[in-house]
Amino acid sequence: MKLLLLLYSVFSFTLITNPVFSQVEDTTHVHNHNTPDTFYIIHENVPKTKLLGNSWYAGAAYNRSACTEYSANIGRTYGTTFASGGGFNLSMKSWGIGYSYFYTNEYNSQSISAFAEISNFFLPPGTVRLDYFYDFENNSNYVRPSVGLSLFAIDILYGYSFLLNGEENLFKHVFTLRFKYFINNKNWQKDYPNSC
Repeated sequence: MKLLLLLYSVFSFTLITNPVFSQVEDTTHVHNHNTPDTFYIIHENVPKTKLLGNSWYAGAAYNRSACTEYSANIGRTYGTTFASGGGFNLSMKSWGIGYSYFYTNEYNSQSISAFAEISNFFLPPGTVRLDYFYDFENNSNYVRPSVGLSLFAIDILYGYSFLLNGEENLFKHVFTLRFKYFINNKNWQKDYPNSC
C-alpha cells in the first residue's frame, strides 16, 4: 500500500511540475509560423517562468470526514485561457500552503499543509489535488489525493487521506467543498488560433 502511495505521489508531482519548470523569454509566441498551413496558435501574456505563476490563489474549504474540518489556503497559480470559435477553456495549475482547524466529539486540533492542484474549466470540468498536512494534536503526517468537479471558483471533491505515521487515521474518506479566488487573473496567459 505504501509503494502504491509513493508511486501515486511521484506521478502526481511529475504531472504538476513538468509544465511548471519550463521558462520563456517573450510575452507573445506564435507556434509553427514557418509552416505552409494557415492555422497556428498565438500565445499572449506568457510569463517568464511558470514556476512563479501569473496570479495569486486564495481558497477556503469545508471538509467532512470522521472530523469536521475548516481550512484556508494561499499560493500561486499558473493560469491559461484558450478561446476559439468552438468555445473556451481555462486551465489552472496551483500550489501553496494552508492552515486547518478540525474537531471531533473528543478533541480539537490544527494542521498546516502544502498542496498542488490542477483544475480545468470548461472541458473537462475537473480538479486533481494532492495535499500533505501535519496534525499538531496527534503529531501525525498525512497525504491526501483528491479528485472531483471544478466549477471554476467552486470545487466539489472526494479524497482519501493516507496516514504516514501516527496511531489513528481520522481523515480516511473526505468530502470537500472548496471556494477559490484567483487574484490578478487578468495576467493569465491567453492562447487562441490566428483566426476564429
